[in-house]
Amino acid sequence: MTLPPVPKSAALTLAEQTPRSSKRLLIVVLAAGESKRFEGVKLAQLIPSLSATETREQAIICTHVELLQQLHCQDLYLERQDTHSPQYAPLLVILGAHQHVLQPLLAELNSRQPFDILINPHWHTGLASSVSLAASYAKEQGFDAMLLTLADQVALSADDYRQLILTWHETGKDVAAHYLDDLGVPAIFNASTLPLFTHLSGDRGAKSILKQQAQQGALVAITLPRAAIDIDTQADLASWLALKE
Repeated sequence: MTLPPVPKSAALTLAEQTPRSSKRLLIVVLAAGESKRFEGVKLAQLIPSLSATETREQAIICTHVELLQQLHCQDLYLERQDTHSPQYAPLLVILGAHQHVLQPLLAELNSRQPFDILINPHWHTGLASSVSLAASYAKEQGFDAMLLTLADQVALSADDYRQLILTWHETGKDVAAHYLDDLGVPAIFNASTLPLFTHLSGDRGAKSILKQQAQQGALVAITLPRAAIDIDTQADLASWLALKE
């Protein structure tokens, strides 16, 4: 499958970008799964913070959310309600199997910079139920697109997400990460693509839709090799922690 190349302008710095009209982007954190392979509450495990200047540890889900909270609307050409003060991209966290453990962990971050939390009561049916819930929320709230993220992709940086968003602004197409010779999340889906998520079921995530959009020339892929690093097992976590030492 031949993927459209990333336009050169998407690699420009923010200062070099020409102003564009604002759009409403919803950033979604998928965190409802049971983490059966991990044999524990994976997203509650402590890892070194990637965003703090000092050395400290916090839960995987908190590290991920705090990273996404660094994405400022004014830096990304996203719509702002108040042009006189800095604002952040709207954030939605979807919890499920371990909501009673994870939601309290997010309380401090939510108090400092509020975001929405939805509980997926059908988490046990698979990832598709969370993706569908996110798509329905984005449509109901009138967003122009949604960015799907996974909290266990611990190696991604704020700049990786900025690259996705700026590419979306530049092309107007869906945008997906490309790693391990395949398309995957994080990925941005335009509002026109969201109805496709109603047909997903079980553990089928967004990959089938990504491939369909790419075949139709409606998707741009950008290389994000760090997206290949995620935490599925205790061994994965041990390997990641060893790299951070």
